[in-house]
Amino acid sequence: MWYCKDKRLNQLGTSSRPDQSFGQQRNVVLHPEFINGKYALYTRPQDGFIETGSGGGIGFGLTDSMERAEVLKEKIIDPKVYHTIMEVKNGLGPAPIKTSNGWLQLGHGVRNTAAGLRYVLYAFMTDKKDPSRVIHRPAGYLIAPRCEERVGDVSNVVFGNGWICDNGGTIYIYYASSDTRLHVATTSVEQLIDYCVNTPKDGLRSAATVKE
Repeated sequence: MWYCKDKRLNQLGTSSRPDQSFGQQRNVVLHPEFINGKYALYTRPQDGFIETGSGGGIGFGLTDSMERAEVLKEKIIDPKVYHTIMEVKNGLGPAPIKTSNGWLQLGHGVRNTAAGLRYVLYAFMTDKKDPSRVIHRPAGYLIAPRCEERVGDVSNVVFGNGWICDNGGTIYIYYASSDTRLHVATTSVEQLIDYCVNTPKDGLRSAATVKE
């Protein structure tokens, strides 16, 4: 749903969910720049409020207007993958940060464990001219709940609240732990680019991961 101060706005219509009475879009994020003169949106289609069902993954699409926004062509650019940090579902966090090497992206991934769902934050990069194309996808997580961060109203969760980049290239990542605390982690544009570019992607098999 989209919200404003005085009323609830219509649901975002997409090609994956043309019937707006069925299914949901979660974690819709507005891209900072126009793409081909249109608004660009990162989406996360799913079948219901909790279950992703046949949906899931971070999608991307364009809309002519933000009034009764409708994405006619939706593309999944970062799918959920079994037996990874995003095997249950994943979604984008804050709007991406533009760099000379491409767009830095911060997402959250969810995995089912014996202790329940585990939420972590992970980074990836998309092309500078085509933000729907992933160019670097490092394996594993960037931030995961640890120590006291694992305990709270909704345990074993970290979730991105936003990030900013100052004029000196320092990035401040604001995240919550277990729906109880707010934290800030600092890094830099240079460090995050190095991390994304030089961290091997997930081999999806034990042997491939060990080889990397």
